[in-house]
Amino acid sequence: MDWANRMKQAIEYFESHLERQADMERAARLANCSLFHFCRMFEVVFGLSPAEYLRRRRLSAAALDLAAGKDRVLDVALRYGWESPEAFAKAFKRLFGITPSQARSSSVPLELWPPIQLTVILKGDRSMKYRIEQRDAMEFVGLVLRTTSTGGQNLSAIPQFWQEKARDGSVEQLAQYCGPMGMLGICYDYKPEDNSFAYAIAVERGNKSLKDLPQGCQLVQVPPATYAVFECRGPMPQAIQDLWKQIYTDWFPASEYEHAGTPDFEVYPAQEDPAITDSSPNYRSEVWIPIKKKTSR
Repeated sequence: MDWANRMKQAIEYFESHLERQADMERAARLANCSLFHFCRMFEVVFGLSPAEYLRRRRLSAAALDLAAGKDRVLDVALRYGWESPEAFAKAFKRLFGITPSQARSSSVPLELWPPIQLTVILKGDRSMKYRIEQRDAMEFVGLVLRTTSTGGQNLSAIPQFWQEKARDGSVEQLAQYCGPMGMLGICYDYKPEDNSFAYAIAVERGNKSLKDLPQGCQLVQVPPATYAVFECRGPMPQAIQDLWKQIYTDWFPASEYEHAGTPDFEVYPAQEDPAITDSSPNYRSEVWIPIKKKTSR
């Protein structure tokens, strides 16, 4: 069974569990991948986490029930998994901008979240340069930001973090200690309960002491792993964001691998031509993703 059909089964499972407890592990098994890989795949392809998708679909179903005017707010809240009408009302207003009571009015428009309709065409018409590389445990040091993939916040927060640290001179100071790999952006310490993770602008530690580096630098330890290393060409940050999506929509579904669940990172090496900047079309970078063989579930 191909990836698209597997993912459709996971989405259908969510749709059948809007009024009862959904098991993320079960959804991941239907997609034939680990929970970690399922969550990362879902977020990159659809732009939100599985938990956030399920929450929005439940609130949308609740909104339709309220608009029908047949049930009390408390009954609707309990039906879709909220323990109190207060918590339900808060989540409802955050998503729709109105209260559950206001949703009962026929004059109030509702912008609902429909079920995902998945249509995937894997053309294989885009070149992806990659290699498989085995690495022992590595240590990096860098400046750390905690962000979340909810609502795509990381797509703006991480570039802003780079800009902020470039303006205050921290990136330039850190770059003086670059090792053979160059500058790195490391994603680690994932917390599935709130879709958050740590992101570090980092360099290889080598024999560096933290006291010699910019204030606030932290140690980041990465365990041994096998990596799929993808080459990226183009201006930052759009080129590398596009590559991440291509990896998850094109490469992973067609490969025998899934994400291994350990830190992944972007590498910004020294350029062949010193005149090339990160806004140049020929700017070169890499994405390193830890991988493991898929197993039948």
